[in-house]
Amino acid sequence: MWDIRGWNRLTVHDDPPLVAARQEFQSWLTEVPEPWQSKWRGRLESALDHPHLSVRLELYLHHYFKSEGWAVDIEPEMPGSPNKPDFRVMRGTDTILVEAKAVLDEQTIAQETQRLRQLADYLTNKLSRDVIIEPLSDLPPSPPVSRIKAQIEQCAKTQVDEVLEFDIQDVHQRMQYSVKVILLPKTSDATERGDVGGTISGVNTLTIGKRIRDALEAKASKYGSIDMPFVIAIYGAGEFPVQTKNEFDALFGDRVWNVHSSRQVTERRKPNGFFISVREGKRRYERVSAVLFYRFKWLQDSHVQVAHIYHNPFALRLLNPDVFPGVPQLVPHLKWINGEPE
Repeated sequence: MWDIRGWNRLTVHDDPPLVAARQEFQSWLTEVPEPWQSKWRGRLESALDHPHLSVRLELYLHHYFKSEGWAVDIEPEMPGSPNKPDFRVMRGTDTILVEAKAVLDEQTIAQETQRLRQLADYLTNKLSRDVIIEPLSDLPPSPPVSRIKAQIEQCAKTQVDEVLEFDIQDVHQRMQYSVKVILLPKTSDATERGDVGGTISGVNTLTIGKRIRDALEAKASKYGSIDMPFVIAIYGAGEFPVQTKNEFDALFGDRVWNVHSSRQVTERRKPNGFFISVREGKRRYERVSAVLFYRFKWLQDSHVQVAHIYHNPFALRLLNPDVFPGVPQLVPHLKWINGEPE
């Protein structure tokens, strides 16, 4: 019952929780300024899951920060980078950059057009860069892959060694469409990843923790030096069963069980967690201050939207927990404050 689309078909006589959820998202949409309000409305009403579910996360974040008294800039310019974060929020002397990412389940990924996935796979090999293509709106029945390919190749020339993220908007078959393109530089662990190219290929073999970790890595590497706290928000969307244990696996390393000769079983974690990952003696993602996980949960006769935060114990710029009053947070000494995740 998580899917609240069918906007034009819902009436006051339909399932009350479904109607209430739609009304809540629509009320939050009115808080968003133009031109983003029109763009987000199109994503919210999209028949494709990725644009619909990802904009739910962005609406939640926008509403949360506005209701807590933060000034919110949507997609602000970043000096020295062609990439734009989803939000820059400011209150008093505090400024935070926020990126949002929906991590989708197999059913959702399969819905996205196979032709775009094949195009991304082709470009990954041609450009020697991992390419991810995500629809931001409904797509034409036959996407103009040659045109999209040329647009991506042109943009790929501008930044070679950095993550580059941009949107392509165009009209084809009298239908306006938009897609998000993410270009990742080839790394030494590219063969280990095995899941970027197309939207996500080989998805059935990936653990939930690894899929979260890959989503975080793509967002974390978009910028160089950042002189303010940086938060990445994740939504395990659709029927994706993200649980607290999956979040720990993603952030602090996958669990491994060792059986000793005494038959004693001990548990340890691999050094592949997002927070603890090291390359050449340095923490790889120390620019990320914290990771926020958002959950939309159906209750018996209503719904609730909640979030909780994991602070990066190795961050260059630590996030002050006091700026998120009442939000469950795992602070650097691995202690939950304000309760635990629901």
